[in-house]
Amino acid sequence: MLVAIVLVAEALVVVWFTVFCSMLMSMYLDSRKMQLPRLDVAGRTLIGSAKLAFITGILALVVLTITEIPSIG
Repeated sequence: MLVAIVLVAEALVVVWFTVFCSMLMSMYLDSRKMQLPRLDVAGRTLIGSAKLAFITGILALVVLTITEIPSIG
């Protein structure tokens, strides 16, 4: 009985993933016809802050990785 439940769950995951991917593809195809929006000050600030946070996180990861290596740190 448990095997049947697992197989049904796996089949439902495949169905969900297929629907999800088709929705993403549909949104992508619709967006190709649209013009790119012009960001206002708040939007540019948000994008800039996200870029800075990403760069800071990568640099922190590199520094922490280097300090964890016994032969270097």
